[in-house]
Amino acid sequence: MNARNIDLVIVGGESDPNTRRIVDQAHLRGVDYFFWDTDRPGARQIAWDFQSPEIDFGDVALRPAGMFLRFNVFDSDAAANHAAYDVAESFALAWANIRLLNRSTTGDGNNKSRNLVRARRCGLVIPQTTVLGDLSPLESVPDPNLKIIKPLAGGDHAFIAGDVITDPSRLPGLAPQFVQERLDGENLRVFSIGGKLHAFHLQTTEIDYRTDDDVVVHATAVPEQIVASVHQLVEQIGFDYCALDFRCRDGFRDPVFLEINSFPMFVAFDDACENRLADAILEFLV
Repeated sequence: MNARNIDLVIVGGESDPNTRRIVDQAHLRGVDYFFWDTDRPGARQIAWDFQSPEIDFGDVALRPAGMFLRFNVFDSDAAANHAAYDVAESFALAWANIRLLNRSTTGDGNNKSRNLVRARRCGLVIPQTTVLGDLSPLESVPDPNLKIIKPLAGGDHAFIAGDVITDPSRLPGLAPQFVQERLDGENLRVFSIGGKLHAFHLQTTEIDYRTDDDVVVHATAVPEQIVASVHQLVEQIGFDYCALDFRCRDGFRDPVFLEINSFPMFVAFDDACENRLADAILEFLV
């Protein structure tokens, strides 16, 4: 079976709106692409060897110049989905000439604490932060309603520390926590894709905008005072694709760095900027 040269292979789930957006945009832009849906039965029928940069998806043999890979967190059959994703990722990482988002950091832990230190060294302001392995000291934290608490690792939501003191069941398990100053200014998210920055304002009244079903996203200008530091941090970590979260201390003034996400969902933000994020991803990969 002769393998066909192709510009882009997309591996992910049809039910993931982020993967679906890349497929749709590739179609609209006339990209020569192949989509392998990891949601469907038989998605694990992928094979490759170390003789040449060719990969078989079912009965289709391809030599891709670039690959977009996204594990589908929306699929109920996570094990099968992950197996298909892992095989495709192993192929992409084995052949260094294939264009791939975040190639140099794939498989690395995106450690929040290390990134806070890196961000400060790059000139960004970070929140006053304490790390707790046990919640017993929380009772003695001054002004707990002026502090937020969120997990040291993972992506669970942030809460007001005072609310957690009142109801400790808000925090699942025994996970270590960050306790940080509460910032009441506006939420900003800055995407970096292939070195290009795209900023968004998340209009919400909640402590964690992800808990707000009515959050409104607007494209906005990247605050000038953080541009150089953002570029420096992203380059230092080695991300081609990421999003940085900021919350300001007062309105849109004094943006404070919270964290950097290595492979964020993007569809809501893409909707707010007329598909410039999806286009930037395709521009990098093709």
